[in-house]
Amino acid sequence: MLVGSLLAVALVEFCRPRRRREFPALRRRLGNIGIWVLNIVLAAFTFSPPDTFRLQLETALGVAFPSWPIANPWLSFATAFLLLDLLQYAVHRCQHAVPFLWRFHAMHHSDPDVDVTTSVRHHPIEYLLATGFYWVTVLALDIPVAVALIHGLAVFTAAAVTHGNTRLPEWLERLLQPVVITLDLHLVHHSISYDEANANFGAVLSVWDRLFGTYVRLPRTQQERIVFGVRELPRRECLKPSAMLLTPWRIPRAVALD
Repeated sequence: MLVGSLLAVALVEFCRPRRRREFPALRRRLGNIGIWVLNIVLAAFTFSPPDTFRLQLETALGVAFPSWPIANPWLSFATAFLLLDLLQYAVHRCQHAVPFLWRFHAMHHSDPDVDVTTSVRHHPIEYLLATGFYWVTVLALDIPVAVALIHGLAVFTAAAVTHGNTRLPEWLERLLQPVVITLDLHLVHHSISYDEANANFGAVLSVWDRLFGTYVRLPRTQQERIVFGVRELPRRECLKPSAMLLTPWRIPRAVALD
């Protein structure tokens, strides 16, 4: 399903691209996908299976984690899904607000030609920190693993769609935006403009941005003028895997402390 969602969006991009690319696509795409594969391998060697990891955490901390308190399956699913999506929103806001975390998250934003492969372009340290925090929360609260997996698949699929170099019909955007993060909403978040990049943090649901005042919607005419990237990083350099991995040390200190 993961690879299928990437391939489906890539096919739509090939048939009906939204934007003309600034740089050749092949090298950038291979770099993005290569780092994704590296992240998967690192995570596989870093994290134990959920049942084992929970016991290890309890032993290391000397505490007994509580059991998930909701027995009704539908209420349990809805509550856990909303909680995990709020967690994703909070982590994403921290990745922009905390200078140390932004140094790593900036690699994701530095892609000058946003497309479906941008969705898997994350610095390995960011990937391990975010994944670790997510799973520690799941295990500490005893959130049903099945719900966590379903939410994870929803996040991955939504990311593939909302980074695509394509467009949804305007009527569909208007229909979905009150509830979920759409393609138009997330592309605003990849703007080189500071104010626009610090908006629309939601992973699946847009309700968190509406609740916490970070929701920004631009008309299509302004959408087409968005420039992607991180202002302080040379755009062509951001295509090189070596430069991508060194992003945390290439961000000027003054910018990281803003």
